[in-house]
Amino acid sequence: MSSHSHLTPEQQQVIRHPDGHARVVAVAGAGKTTTLTHFIAERLTQGVSPRRMLVLMYNRAARVDFERKLGLLLPRQPLPEVRTFHSLGLRIYQRLIADGVLPPFQGKPLSDSEAEPVVWRFLQQLADDETRQDILSQRKKWVEPALGFIDLVKSGLASPTEVFESLELPPQCRIFVDLFDLFEDWRRQQRRISYADMIYDPVMAFVYQPEVAARFGGHMQWILVDEYQDINAIQQKFLDVLYGGRGNVMVIGDPDQTIYEFRGSRPEFIVSGFEQSMGQVTHYQLPHTFRYGHQLSLLANHLISCNKERDPVLCLSHQSTPQTRIKLHEAHSEAALILTIIKSELEKRPAEHIAVINRLWALCAPIELGLLQAAIPYQLHNSQSVLDRWELQIFWILLEISGGVFAGRTQKQKLDAWLTVLTTPYPKVKRSLLENLAQQLSVLDKDYGESFAALIPDELSKWQKQQLQARAEILADAEHITQPAWRLLHNYIDQTDLEDGIRDSAFSAQQVEDRIQTIRAFVRFMRDTEKNSREAYGYLRELKAQRLQQTEKGQQGVHLTSIHKSKGLEWPVVIIPGLNAHYYPYSPEGEFTTPASEESERRLLYVAMTRAREQLHLMAPAQEKSAKHNGAAQSWQSRFRQEMQYERALDIGRALYDGNETVEVSPVGGVLAAWLDDYFQRTQSSLRLTMKAISAGSVRQQAGYPPAPGSYIVDRKQHPQTPVKRIRHDSLGSGTVVSEDERYIKIRFDGEAQARTLDKHTALAFLTVL
Repeated sequence: MSSHSHLTPEQQQVIRHPDGHARVVAVAGAGKTTTLTHFIAERLTQGVSPRRMLVLMYNRAARVDFERKLGLLLPRQPLPEVRTFHSLGLRIYQRLIADGVLPPFQGKPLSDSEAEPVVWRFLQQLADDETRQDILSQRKKWVEPALGFIDLVKSGLASPTEVFESLELPPQCRIFVDLFDLFEDWRRQQRRISYADMIYDPVMAFVYQPEVAARFGGHMQWILVDEYQDINAIQQKFLDVLYGGRGNVMVIGDPDQTIYEFRGSRPEFIVSGFEQSMGQVTHYQLPHTFRYGHQLSLLANHLISCNKERDPVLCLSHQSTPQTRIKLHEAHSEAALILTIIKSELEKRPAEHIAVINRLWALCAPIELGLLQAAIPYQLHNSQSVLDRWELQIFWILLEISGGVFAGRTQKQKLDAWLTVLTTPYPKVKRSLLENLAQQLSVLDKDYGESFAALIPDELSKWQKQQLQARAEILADAEHITQPAWRLLHNYIDQTDLEDGIRDSAFSAQQVEDRIQTIRAFVRFMRDTEKNSREAYGYLRELKAQRLQQTEKGQQGVHLTSIHKSKGLEWPVVIIPGLNAHYYPYSPEGEFTTPASEESERRLLYVAMTRAREQLHLMAPAQEKSAKHNGAAQSWQSRFRQEMQYERALDIGRALYDGNETVEVSPVGGVLAAWLDDYFQRTQSSLRLTMKAISAGSVRQQAGYPPAPGSYIVDRKQHPQTPVKRIRHDSLGSGTVVSEDERYIKIRFDGEAQARTLDKHTALAFLTVL
């Protein structure tokens, strides 16, 4: 097969797969598209009709890219159909309408902006009196999770009640179950469908009418499914129908990159579900990455091998990959350091070759503000600019009043602004009363704070009056007193208890954090600008105009994105902020979507890291940074940082490129990973590893912790005679070592009756010998 000589033996195995179902596990950057296009070319050469082949891609961008590459490989000949799940679902939907199985629909797919007022109305209709007031006053708080619930139901076959029971929502949200039925009734009456309905409605028809499903199945000799790890239950049922018990199905994906759990994806579909569903399946692996070098492969392997729900595929850097560099930065101010790194990288490459990948959008706000201030062009991946964020509206209004331009608004615009002032934060006053108050205030052109104070109704409670009076005083200050802009904003936050109000106005801890961190970043930004309250509004308008000009000129700039948006993409330089114990793993309580597991958090970091080609910058907190929690010291260092074994990955990767025969590695991380020998063998390296002898102080420093003076830890293999009796744990305090072996250490901590058995791999960085 000479035309395939440039492919790896593993790729050629997939391409030569004869018949029957196949499952291909491919690491990040493994050349999946190349493999699939050559597989198709091979089948067509063997006489398979392109009309009897179907390729299913996860999104439109992937489909367009795949069609282009397939056309280049097979010019001027008929090609198989390449579809996204949703576009194929829509085509089948239209067939079902023509057959009288489904009713016709009209217009474009239903957007969130169209659905929101409908959902808001139904929520009010379903709620009791107390909850209704909250829904009326805090529309965003209720509507967003309600829409999310509807979409989550449509990602699978479970009933609304079953989906609700699987989530950790407050009891008052049980109205979402009835809301789903009400919304579906309204949708059918209006003859509208959403994006999710393109698959959901046909699959529901198939479930309830198996004879209809039979008409659409078994027509294809080959169905190829890309990014199979992202499939959810409704798409799996759709695929089952298309297969129909005849032909062959090949799926390709990577369980380590399953990061769309909030859409119903689960690693089990590719890890075990496909084989359970299909029976006899041939398994293949594409372990070579063509994207990044040994240091990043080793870093990623160390991290993701800590997961259990996965295929034990080892990521191997192909000999053609660049020698990707990795730098772990310890920062007091991440945003400032990231800006410095970006400026340095811009001396070597275009801005669009740099990506900042965030776990939460909260991390992005100070970075975007820094880029704005430095006039560095940037592009946001489907997210609102920080200057347009909903939680900053109140500050724009304050600065507009202070800048003397608020009077230029129309009465309708003033009314909207006053409603924002009156409900940010929500003062637990009836919506109708607040709307009446806003109506009276909307006719004013000056003395806003004084007039506001005079109109506060007497019938309100003392607390409610205090809430509104505090706002009136700050509005008066904004209009009549020149002060530092940041001070004006800080006073509003402080005197209105704005952060507490935000915590009360959202179901999701992630949403709360996004909003609060954005507000704090904005206030810090205004402090850095040193603008006073009179000039700040004009300055911010200039920044918005500058941003608009960048966009209009087509300046692409630095990518600011999230991990979920970055999947399937790659850049020469990747910067990952927030590698600390709070964000990695991120475990918010009361999260609306499927509760995050540690394994899913590890997959997110794995995906973010493996977007880099030439340079990866990881941002971790400075060593001495710690916090107190319940009276005990709490490290800010992410345990993922320990798991990825940064020092070892760099030392080993460097030795592989230098062609060394041996390398001394750090003892941080405990026993060497069992898969390292396999890595060396499969990359044709004879490298041998030896462990450095190192003191506890150095161990703690390399693990990201300050050394304890006069302490030491002894390698028990080298010094078996040395007695180690007393030990200190960062959180658990002092104790006595009872026993230890290769993997575990048993310690009876002072004041505890029972000894604790700790995993040495995890505990080493927290221990000091006394």
